[in-house]
Order: sequence, then C-alpha cells, then structure tokens
Amino acid sequence: MCRSRHVHGAILAVDHPATQTQHVAAAGDLAPDSQICAASTTKLIVTIVTMRLVEAGRIALDDPMAAYLPAEMIAGLHRRKGVDHTGSITIRHLISNQTGLRDYFSLKGPDGRRPADVLMAGEDSPWPLARTLQAVRRSEAQFLPGQKGKVAYSDTNYQLMGAILEHVSGQALPDLFAAEVFAPLGLRETYIYSDLADDRPVWFYAGTQRLHLPRYLASVQAEGGLVTTATELAVIGRSAFEGRLFDIDALLTQQDWRMIYWPGQFYFGLGMEKLWTPWFISPFRPIRDVMGFWGQTGAFVFHHPATGLTCAGTVNQANGWGHASAMRAILQVIRAARG
Repeated sequence: MCRSRHVHGAILAVDHPATQTQHVAAAGDLAPDSQICAASTTKLIVTIVTMRLVEAGRIALDDPMAAYLPAEMIAGLHRRKGVDHTGSITIRHLISNQTGLRDYFSLKGPDGRRPADVLMAGEDSPWPLARTLQAVRRSEAQFLPGQKGKVAYSDTNYQLMGAILEHVSGQALPDLFAAEVFAPLGLRETYIYSDLADDRPVWFYAGTQRLHLPRYLASVQAEGGLVTTATELAVIGRSAFEGRLFDIDALLTQQDWRMIYWPGQFYFGLGMEKLWTPWFISPFRPIRDVMGFWGQTGAFVFHHPATGLTCAGTVNQANGWGHASAMRAILQVIRAARG
C-alpha cells in the first residue's frame, strides 16, 4: 500500500477464520500496533449499537428521528421546495444516508470555505452538532427522506444518530460504545477520542502535511471519533459480521444497496458500505460482497463473507489518496485466500 507516492505509512491486518489467526504488517512511519484515527469506520460502531438497541426493544428502525430529539433542535432542518420534511426522517434513513440532509463537511461557510478545506489546511476547529445543524439549515435538502433510489453520503446523519443513541441509552458515546462493543470484545487499545490532551493517536496526513486536529476529532465522536489499532479494528469487523454482537442476518436481509459516487464510488446500505468490485477485477470468479466501512483518514475495515476474511488498517492519508492502494490490497488478499 505504500507504493502510492502519497502514502507515508500503512497497516494491514487480516483476520483469517480458517486458521483462527490474525496477521498484521506495517510499513513506512507506522507500526503494527499504532493507534490510528479510524474516522468513518466509527459508523460501524454506530450500526452495531443501534442494532443492539433494536434487539433490546429500546428503539426501532422506522421510528421517526423526532421521537428522540428536541423539537427546537431539529425544526426546519429538512426543507425542500419550501416544505419542511424533518418529521419524515427515520432512524433507518439516518443510518442509510437516505435523509437528503446535506453533509456539513462539504458545505461552504460565510468565508467561502468548506469545513473539509479548513481542516485539511491544518486549522483545527470543532464541529459539534449545534454548529453542524446551523450550517445544514442554510442549504436546501437534496431529496425527500427515503426517496426511491436516492442516497447521499452525509456525516450530518451520523451526528444526529449519535445524539439519538445518547438520548436512548442515557450514556455519553464513549461510555456507551465501550460498554456495548469494546469491553465485550476485550479490546484494550480502542476508544472514542474525547480528551484534547490525548496524544496516543498517530495523526494522519493531507498530502505531505501531517495534521493535528484534536478539537475536531473530539467533537465528531459518532461520525469519526474512533481510535483503535488495525488488529482490534479487524476484531470489531469480524465480530459484527459473524453475528457475535447482534443478529447480522436480520440486518443483511434488509439491505437496500444504492451506488454512491462521493466521497468515493461504493454502495451504501443499511448501516454499512459495500465495495464496488467490477466484473473485470475477477471475471471468472466474481468476488461479490465485501462489506464494511471506509474512513476519511484512509482507515478501513471490510469483511468478505464467502471466505470469512476480515481486512482492516489504514493508509493514514486523507482526501482519498491511497484508498485505491488499500482496495487493491484487500482484493489481493481475498483472491489469495480463494486459491
């Protein structure tokens, strides 16, 4: 993965169920046990916890968002052609990126810059939910909640989902995720970033510039606050897709995969992503479903049900640089396992 000129360091952990072993390798300025900023792979944790609460009868996928969040917080959030559709947004819409709400990360502010531009320039700035909703209200929604065939990647959805999970559980996200996922799996190096003085994570790059964004990371706990190692991220992925944390079959039978083209080309479904694996990659033995999550920092966790393999790691590079190298590595591992 370090063959890309943009990648300064990379880690790949492969969890192999047939041999009950895990292999991990690192290159460049990263070590096998480096604690990485795992970015949007955090959304897999949101999915896990949401489904656990569904199974406990504490929440339902088709419950309206408005049942869990204060009216004054979300009023007028989803407006399209002069009509407020906020009340139509459900939990299912939020974790499927089918709300139509704009992604705050790509919206231009009063100074003409997007949060993405500011952060990738190395300017650390917090984006708590209140600031996010203020920005989103300035833009019309892209489509109606749950509109047929529509999907748009939006970190706004997961910030809202984080607030809902805190409301339902009565716990702050770092404590909730630790209790529901990290502790049951025996993870020792995995947590949700919250302390601005915490210097354990290896910070990631934007091109040649290494970023240091503690204020931002601490403010986006549901959408991207996960700190972990490649090996422990692989454990999370494998445990989720093997059904150790919730009924994975119940989730997979409800999938409504829709192709997404930004911030990359992949499918987004109910609480997870699926790699786009065109036929020419393996024309005679299609690889088919490879499911998990990408992260903005170059982090990834993906599971291949046909082989049982789970791959996790990072190329530690923002803006999508190096993601192609990571995808090639994942597919090579799968092809090698199939023989």
